[in-house]
Amino acid sequence: MRIITLVIGNKGAGKSKWILEKKDEMLSEGWKQIDAKKEADYNQAIFALKSPIGEVAILNSGSDRKDIIDEFGTFLSQHEEVLRIFTAIRPQSINPHLYKRMRTDVLNIQDDDIEERIEL
Repeated sequence: MRIITLVIGNKGAGKSKWILEKKDEMLSEGWKQIDAKKEADYNQAIFALKSPIGEVAILNSGSDRKDIIDEFGTFLSQHEEVLRIFTAIRPQSINPHLYKRMRTDVLNIQDDDIEERIEL
């Protein structure tokens, strides 16, 4: 079972800002960064963090293009132990193809996963 938080919003809504602030909050709570990709790129950064008790979380700020979503999928597959996922995602009503790709193909949300939604 994973807890997946979808941070939903149009371009410029603050999805990346929310993700990066969440990362900083988790680091201040004692989580440690164990991996990252494009961490200097505000709109494509992906982080893997580990809690003091060993839980792994992935935070992804990219959602705007197929290649960005696919890169997140590759990163996610390298961290099979992940229990928490926070990801930016475009609204289904704005871009149903990217929404489906992220939700179904990359996240592969299962019945036992808990899905949370934050709409910006």
